[in-house]
Amino acid sequence: MNKRNYTVSFNLCCSDVKNYCVYSSRTIREQLKFNSRPLSKLAKEVKRAMKRRTAVCTPIQNSVILSTKQSSSGANFRKMSAGWNRTIYVTGLVFCMLFCFEVHAKSTSTVLQTQNKLKQLDAQINTLQRTLNSAHDKRGVLNKELSETEKQIGEGIHKLHSIQDDIKNKENRITDLQNQVNQLNQQLITQQQLLANHVRARYQMGEYQPLKLLLNQDDPNKVSRILTYYQYIVKSRQQLIDKIDKTRMSLSESKEKLRVELIANKQLKTELTQHQQLLQQNKSYHTALIQSLNHEIQDNQNTLREVRKNKENLARLLKSLAQQSSTPTSKPFNQPSKPFSQMRKKLPVPIQGQGHSLRKMNQGVTFFAEEGTVVTAVYSGKVVFSDWLKGYGLLLIIDHGQGFMTLYAHNQSLFKSKGQYVHQNEQIASVGHTGGIKQNGLYFEIRLKGKAIPPLNWLS
Repeated sequence: MNKRNYTVSFNLCCSDVKNYCVYSSRTIREQLKFNSRPLSKLAKEVKRAMKRRTAVCTPIQNSVILSTKQSSSGANFRKMSAGWNRTIYVTGLVFCMLFCFEVHAKSTSTVLQTQNKLKQLDAQINTLQRTLNSAHDKRGVLNKELSETEKQIGEGIHKLHSIQDDIKNKENRITDLQNQVNQLNQQLITQQQLLANHVRARYQMGEYQPLKLLLNQDDPNKVSRILTYYQYIVKSRQQLIDKIDKTRMSLSESKEKLRVELIANKQLKTELTQHQQLLQQNKSYHTALIQSLNHEIQDNQNTLREVRKNKENLARLLKSLAQQSSTPTSKPFNQPSKPFSQMRKKLPVPIQGQGHSLRKMNQGVTFFAEEGTVVTAVYSGKVVFSDWLKGYGLLLIIDHGQGFMTLYAHNQSLFKSKGQYVHQNEQIASVGHTGGIKQNGLYFEIRLKGKAIPPLNWLS
């Protein structure tokens, strides 16, 4: 009996085996439901499928005949053929097991996303709690400083009362001096009138009237009496002149004292005003500082509560997305020509138009634009969330595969619903300020397996 020996190319055989395993894995992928059957049962089904498709190897053997040589016996061929079958079976089983592990790894990616996001929220909560503790400590220090300031204000008020008393005394002194000046002025006027009368009478008597009176009198007693009267008039006139001079000096001194008292009183009033303003500034400063710190503490407390609520909402959302990702969909996801991981520095900006600005955030970036500006998808993918979420407003999340997701928050309106597939640059929403922000803008974030990555490193 003629016997043949078939020399088979090992590389060609391995290529056909790989194609066969891919065909088998696709068949199993269509029938597989995640976490629904034990691994042992899956292995049995794989074994049965491999046995049913063993015939596939026969044309492979016949098509790869390279040469025909003399052989010792046909038993060697049967032995080698059996070796091929075992190799195919083991290799297929290994590929299927690797596929199962890959499916399991993908099913756990969402869980890792949730855990990483929760860790980030826990870190933010711890930071806010430390900020609150620091603010409480600062408020305690400021309260002590405020008590010292209030003591100084009390002492300052006492000094203000003292200054006010001094001002009152000065004003009384000024009033007395003013009355004295008025009296001296009146006295001076009276004295000046008397002096004027004396001068007028002397003028009427004439320059030599006393000598004429002496020569015209015959009675010596009468002459003596007239001379006495005349001396009295002269003396009285001199005294009046002296009084006028003294009154003028007193009036000048009183006016000078009055001027000094008025200047001192003005200085006291200026000092009083400055002291009042200084005390009021100190009190207002510390009061405003305490109020600002109280507002800061209140805002941090409110923010802490909001972050905790957002953490709970996001945890529920990611848990739901993880459950949905573990369930196969009837419509296959059409992957683009390049995976998301190869799009670094190639993704378009999610805001259309030129009139926008951006600001870096802790985990993402905010694009500020006019209300209603179109928002587009940066890459193809499936919408896994399209709804309102506390702290994020109208939120849309797109799954791009390979663990990559993009997040679009604070939208005015959402154009896509959950479960829809979108293409790159397709309109998905419009810019707004939902979720409690004051300025119109889009918050954009890229996450890889739950961990936020810098989006500016991916945008063109």
